[in-house]
Amino acid sequence: MKNVTQIKFSIVFLVIALLSASGCAVRYVADYDASIKDEIVQVAKKVDLFWGALLDTKSDERKYDKFRDQYNQIETDIRGLVMKNEIRALNKESTKQANIALDLWVEDRSIHKAKDGFSDFEAKRHRKQFSRVFTSMAKGEEAKNISASGDSSDSKGDEK
Repeated sequence: MKNVTQIKFSIVFLVIALLSASGCAVRYVADYDASIKDEIVQVAKKVDLFWGALLDTKSDERKYDKFRDQYNQIETDIRGLVMKNEIRALNKESTKQANIALDLWVEDRSIHKAKDGFSDFEAKRHRKQFSRVFTSMAKGEEAKNISASGDSSDSKGDEK
């Protein structure tokens, strides 16, 4: 009887081991969401357009009040990205990146409000900084697609 129990236990253990090793994978990141990647790109465009418009404005006319509505609109868009990332399970890194973008935006807004202006140097530097942040966010979302599919055949882009 003891021998039969050991054999049953061995078979059950072997079946579980085979099922576990047969391609089941544990995921520690959120699933890819193309709509979030698209939204990241859209918000990045708005931010870039903001800095472009600011740079096209004479430096003595870059008063905070002139740009207040754009600050509000873009801050709302970034807060939306933060919220969408926060509600997704296993999405800690993307949430952190979205919060970095929000913190930088709020800080830039505060600086502009306090100084009531922005120099060309600062505006160009901040424009590049946001470009890097949003590029990292989009690449992070795309990496979820690559890890889920095993390749990047679904992604568009870097082929030249």
